[in-house]
Amino acid sequence: MTLTLTVRDPLDYATAERRRALAESGFIESLVNRDSSLWGLEAQAEASIRLGWTAHPSSWIPLAREVMALREELSGRGIDRVVLCGMGGSSLGPEVMAASASIPLTVIDATHPDEVGPELAKDLSGTAVVVSSKSGGTVETDSQRRAFEAALVNQGLNPVDHIVIVTDPGSPLHHASHEAGYRVFEGDATIGGRFSAISPFGLVPMGLAGMDLLAFLEDASAGYEACRGSGEDNPALRLGVALAQGHPTVNKILYREDPSHPGLGDWVEQLVAESTGKDGRGILPVVGTSLDGLPDALSVGGAGSESDVEISGNLAEHMILWEFATVVACAEIGVNPFDQPNVESAKVAARELLESTSVASRAEEDFDGFSVFAKPPLPALESISELPELLGQLAGKRGYIAVCVFAPRTSQSLWREVGHSIERTTGRPVTIGFGPRFLHSTGQLHKGGAPEGVFLQIIATPHTEVEIPGRDFGFSELLLSQAHGDARVLVGTGQPVISMTGSREHVARLVEALRA
Repeated sequence: MTLTLTVRDPLDYATAERRRALAESGFIESLVNRDSSLWGLEAQAEASIRLGWTAHPSSWIPLAREVMALREELSGRGIDRVVLCGMGGSSLGPEVMAASASIPLTVIDATHPDEVGPELAKDLSGTAVVVSSKSGGTVETDSQRRAFEAALVNQGLNPVDHIVIVTDPGSPLHHASHEAGYRVFEGDATIGGRFSAISPFGLVPMGLAGMDLLAFLEDASAGYEACRGSGEDNPALRLGVALAQGHPTVNKILYREDPSHPGLGDWVEQLVAESTGKDGRGILPVVGTSLDGLPDALSVGGAGSESDVEISGNLAEHMILWEFATVVACAEIGVNPFDQPNVESAKVAARELLESTSVASRAEEDFDGFSVFAKPPLPALESISELPELLGQLAGKRGYIAVCVFAPRTSQSLWREVGHSIERTTGRPVTIGFGPRFLHSTGQLHKGGAPEGVFLQIIATPHTEVEIPGRDFGFSELLLSQAHGDARVLVGTGQPVISMTGSREHVARLVEALRA
């Protein structure tokens, strides 16, 4: 498939001058040549060590052959199911790749015991567990690794025979994994997580799961050639300028899912939101929205979607296009695409809560069966069915509503219906994020972007606990610390936060009430 991009008038006309100026400045050639000065002096130090993703995709062909050989070896031992433990870019890229290719891959990027526990309880004799983390220090992935190691041992299996590590060379996980005897694939330390889909972090789990990596890299190479062109018709240049056009007045993307690439929106959401959302600026993708024609939003979709920007191509071409276009947009709105300062602030808050005497120590009150923390305090509501109207009032004419769900992701489609219902009531865009994965995605924009968000946290009380070997806390405490820590940081930005904690049954009732 050939990558094509259509920008409709009047947007095409409005962006022509900036496209021409960037083309004449040689922006794309400088990007491919890893010019770290493209985003200003303040970003230069970080950019100088984060441009490895601009290498030609064909450079990964030797790795692809190595991964496919390992798949044959594992298959010969009866190991043909792949579980991926990762977070952020380390999991979102492989997840959309698997969905698009209809290849089975179990992604564990959760800390909710009701999601993690059942996976640990399965027969793991035929399972390869890929632990994917650039540093190995990400608390979620480290906890998942510890839990799967213990589960394998408890089933009489040798973790060395089942665990594959993907990490950066020289990382603590790299050293520990070699000492343990694990098979280790080295990433590239100059590729940040959200730009890592076409690197070992995407290719290793997908190759082990059964993807034809050579064909995928051939597609990626075609997309790369299209996006490295020097002219003003370069699709990445056109998309990047379109994304930034009108910012900060236009600062949202109404992203219409393309059925041929299921889940791509979640990957685009992380890439764009985490790269652009800082210094009070940013572009918020709203995935699978039911809204049309908002004055503060650009619409993006597939061919024939009647969107402002229409894109067609295979998955690898889409990924290359969005990576190049995102850094163009960042240059246009004046932010460093490679840092994520506010993701770290939420991590710090979570750690502080884990180290305190009680993770749940905050003032809460009862409301319709839920324990609720709210800033500002909730007005007098009679039932949860009145929540959408309140959220709309808080959002006003420019805000967005973020529904942040700390519950198993098995209910994704129901929560999307909740989002559509709230959009119909409020006329404002609604994002659906599952914790803790969204903390490494839109979480950066929530706290670093324009303070326009209204946050509804839903925390489903776990039915069971799952211990984390070697830690003095379990998955339940980790989940609560992440949710409460994020709420604490959001409150500090002055944005409204409503955090509701209830049983699985209460959460199901809430879903039904909000979908009405």
